This record gives sequence, structure tokens and C-alpha cells, in this order.
Amino acid sequence: MKFFQNSFLVFLLLYNTPYFLYSQQTIELYTIVEFPAIPAKYCDLVEDMKETSGIIYSVGSVWTINDSGGEPEIYKIDKTIGTVIQKVVILNGSNRDWEDITQDDDFIYVGDFGNNDGNRSDLKIFKVAKSGITSKKKVAVNAEIIGLTFSDQLIFEENNRNHNFDCESLISFGDSLIIFTKNWADGKTRMYKLPKIPGQFKIDPLDTFDADGLVTGADYNKDSKKLVLIGYKDRLPFIFYFSNFNGRKFESDRVYRFNLNKMKDSQTEGIAWLNDETIIFSTEQTKSFSQQVFELNFQSVFKLIGK
Repeated sequence: MKFFQNSFLVFLLLYNTPYFLYSQQTIELYTIVEFPAIPAKYCDLVEDMKETSGIIYSVGSVWTINDSGGEPEIYKIDKTIGTVIQKVVILNGSNRDWEDITQDDDFIYVGDFGNNDGNRSDLKIFKVAKSGITSKKKVAVNAEIIGLTFSDQLIFEENNRNHNFDCESLISFGDSLIIFTKNWADGKTRMYKLPKIPGQFKIDPLDTFDADGLVTGADYNKDSKKLVLIGYKDRLPFIFYFSNFNGRKFESDRVYRFNLNKMKDSQTEGIAWLNDETIIFSTEQTKSFSQQVFELNFQSVFKLIGK
């Protein structure tokens, strides 16, 4: 990929850490920001959440899910100590490979579409009514089911981590859901859209973006019209920031890639908007990082780099 000139180098103070070297480069698709520190911790997660795979922020709390082999449950987290303070059990669902969670005003959506082997034909999204989630510590609900298949997937033979039909990212966008693929083979991501109604849908790709890595989570802020994608390449996490996302194309007047260099060997999974300028994101348990949630304020970063 063609590089343009190196824009500048600046020093900055972040999250009460010492001064770090900060660099920025502009390439054809986006601006790369080499983020020089570990972002601030938002909260810890207990051992039971060691395979956290998606998060949302709702009614003042973080909610998360575990991925493959976990219980078919959504967990509300106590920020202070990271413990589970409420469980929502989906009675008519199983957790074959839950990978992301999103929401709108009335529903929570859970994507059971993880597909490391590339041979799944039962991809689905569980739709849970918020009105059914009472204040009890354990709530049992039935979900509506939205089934999906990719129109461009013609081969369903097992091909572990060497294909382009894995999926770990889901957002709510108006009356639709949008998913983003995790392409093991080429490091890109494709965007697909489907309605929020129960049924079985064959979905067509809308656009492709060269993420140069594995996309593992996404969130969209309907008020600010900003999209974020999170993922990693060679265990080095990154976050993509898109302004004025239109739900049809990846085209944007401002696209940034934040490489989280100090978080090497972590496994970033879920991401969610905390407010119009701040995101939170989660990491699974690895040898170098525990399961936890971090926060990052974009407004502060853009101010420091003069954007």
C-alpha cells in the first residue's frame, strides 16, 4: 500500500502516564495513529468472563457475553469490582459461537455467527426484547431468531482459519442490522445488511474494506454517526474510526486506524460507545492480559494531534 509523507511527531501526556512518543502516518485509505500507551482501565471482569466476546453499554452498565462453549446468557457487570450482577438466559438458544452483541432502543441482538472453520450453515442472531428484562438477578427470556447465510459463500468445507467467512461484528443501523466479516485469508472485512425481523435471509455483500487484520467487534453511534471497528493483527490490537458512516459504504471523510502498540499480545474483542466521544472495549484473557474493559476518549486524542 502506498505511503504518503509522515505527517508529524508530537509528545503528549495520556491518562497520567509519562510522556510517550506519538506518531501519525497517512495512507491511501486511512490515517494510522501509533497510540503510545495502554488506555485507561474502565473495569475488570471476573474469571467467568475470560472469553468475553462482545459488549454493550446500556442503562449505565456494561453488558457482555462469552463466546463458543459458554452459556446462552447475557451478563450485566458491576463496574466497581467486575462481578456479574444480573444474568439474562435465552431459553430457546444455545451458544455455539456467540461473537458480538448490539442494541437499539427496544431490543438486544446477539450474534451466534462465529465460524472459524468456515463450514457453518446455521448462522443466526438472537433478538431479545428489553421489556422482558426485569430487575431480577436471573431473568429467563425467549428470543426471536434471525437466520442468515452469505450469498457469496459457495463452499462449506472445513478450512480452519484460512477463509473469509468468519464473523464477529454486529451493529444496529436504523431498521437494519449490519455485520462485518473476519477474513482470515486476506485480512479484509465485508459489510452485509439484513432486517431486524425474524426469518431466514440470504445476504449480499455491500462493500469491502482492507482492514489489514482480523476484525472482531463493532459499534455505531446513531447520534454522532460514527462507526468503530476493533481487531488485531499478529496480536497487535487496532481500532478503526469512521466519521459520517452511511450504512452502505466504508467511504468516510475521516478514517483513522489506532494501533494500540502497548497492548501487544492482548486479544481485543468487544467495543461499544460510552458516549459521543468515548468508547469502551474488552479483552479476553491471555498470558499477558487479563479479561477487562478499557476506555478511550477520541476527542482528547484528536485535540492532541490537531485534528
